[in-house]
Amino acid sequence: MKGSVVTIGTFDGVHLGHKKILEDVIKNARENGLFSSVIIMERPVKKVDGVITLAEEKAEIISSLGADKIIILPVNKKILNTTASDFLKNVIIKQLNAKQIVVGYNCAFGKNRQGNTAWLKKNTKKYGINLKIVKPVKISGQTVSSSKIRDFLKKGDIESANKMLGRIFEINGIHVSGNKIGRTIGFPTVNVSTDKIKILPKGIFACSMCGKDGIFYTAVLNIGTRPTFKNLKHNIAIEVHILNFYGKWQSKHVKILVTKFIRKEKKFSDIKSLQDAISSDVKSVQDAGL
Repeated sequence: MKGSVVTIGTFDGVHLGHKKILEDVIKNARENGLFSSVIIMERPVKKVDGVITLAEEKAEIISSLGADKIIILPVNKKILNTTASDFLKNVIIKQLNAKQIVVGYNCAFGKNRQGNTAWLKKNTKKYGINLKIVKPVKISGQTVSSSKIRDFLKKGDIESANKMLGRIFEINGIHVSGNKIGRTIGFPTVNVSTDKIKILPKGIFACSMCGKDGIFYTAVLNIGTRPTFKNLKHNIAIEVHILNFYGKWQSKHVKILVTKFIRKEKKFSDIKSLQDAISSDVKSVQDAGL
């Protein structure tokens, strides 16, 4: 196999720090006639309160940047018990024929996270592999990180999350049947289900949504428990009201791009108050030209 420039990481969010690493991998591979090979963990090894990007979302984003090969590793006992030394020899060198490894400053892989940057400096030299360690990316003095982005999303601060992502936070899911309450109050919605491990910002947001036709429609997004309706199960629901859209939404698979926080979800005393609030939400999105 032709040699590779290799990187490895969880890449949750594929944020600006990750993008810098990936751009270095792709650029160096192209300049030296090598493959760009990206090894990603399916999900974070450490327990986190939701992932920013699902495995398929990460693969799609990384592929769009121009990576030649993407390997998704499951987080299971076999992977977690593989030593850094065995992984380097059997995967990075034997399978991918690594000529260069590019990693972030906080990289760590293998059993007990042994394969950190200090370990890599020592062991890549032994095999004659060039190593590049990419420094952190900072925005307004803050280091870009997946943990900070998760914190922003939990607070509903979508604008700050999007700045660190360097793109718009997305939710990919399946169009499902809802309770059809939206249409009875004059605001029909497309109900969406996504993987339960996906982190979801709570509240009312401006967004855009597309289906299989790839056309994005401006919309108002509600992620919450719909507290105004007493007879519903108050589980987290994803509901999208599309502006200036008439007819039935046809696409099974949907992509939602979340652009701006409007307000927190609240319980209203009556349906008229809820309708007035939704009308105001729609006007906010229209006035913002989103």
